[in-house]
Amino acid sequence: MRFTTFSSALAMLALTLPAAAEDLTIVSKSTHNDEPPITLTSYLSSDHARMAQPGGNEMIVDAKAGEFTVIDNKKKEYYVVTKADLDAMAATLQKRMAESEVQMQKAQAEMKKNEEAMKNMPPALREKMQAAMQNIGGAMAASVDVQKSAAPARKVAGYTCETWIISIGEVSKTEDCRTTELTLPPGSYEAFRQFAESFKAMAGGSMGKSMSALQEKMKDVKGFTLASTTTVKLLGKGNTDVTEVTEIKKGPVPASAWKVPEGYKKVASPMSKMS
Repeated sequence: MRFTTFSSALAMLALTLPAAAEDLTIVSKSTHNDEPPITLTSYLSSDHARMAQPGGNEMIVDAKAGEFTVIDNKKKEYYVVTKADLDAMAATLQKRMAESEVQMQKAQAEMKKNEEAMKNMPPALREKMQAAMQNIGGAMAASVDVQKSAAPARKVAGYTCETWIISIGEVSKTEDCRTTELTLPPGSYEAFRQFAESFKAMAGGSMGKSMSALQEKMKDVKGFTLASTTTVKLLGKGNTDVTEVTEIKKGPVPASAWKVPEGYKKVASPMSKMS
């Protein structure tokens, strides 16, 4: 699973939702770049959620057990993330981020020395050096922006939704069409919220600040995403994922929806390895 999609999905799902609702089965059509479209089926209940992701991965939340299961259908593998895993990884990453910020301060001090040295450079060369340094600084300080689109509301799967544009610098842009007409089971979403808070703690440093800024600005964004277009540009490469709900069914979800497919191999969580 692409980490950007994973972490972004957790942050965006951390919303305050109504307290009573029927179980839901949500069918969506998804495309990744120019690849053929695929059908994704997700399930929501008061104590479980199973969210299908572009790329062949799924996420299962067990709100009662406080566990988060990530399934890789291509590799036929899965791993389980617990709250203890997240806490341990948070401590490890915060330590590493603190070390990185010390190195960043040293780099900034070196840049000041370079600025003094540039005063004696030919004007043309000095301008090129300054432009390069500004580009680096801009990339390191990605801004977070959340704006309601001027586009009119539209109907998706029978529900009216309004579009919000969520941007993180020049790296990521998402156009989310959200509806407040659909009542969602809140229990599993509360579990998502807790995991999102853990991810914010794990990030620490400047990444943590970006996540905090995103969550703060997302407070005014309500509802469930019915259609989403996300473009990510990183290291000169770009990916675009488009997902749109085609059908929403109300009624009990079968218990089998909360189980990992038979024959799949359990592997160690990447988070436990890092911590």
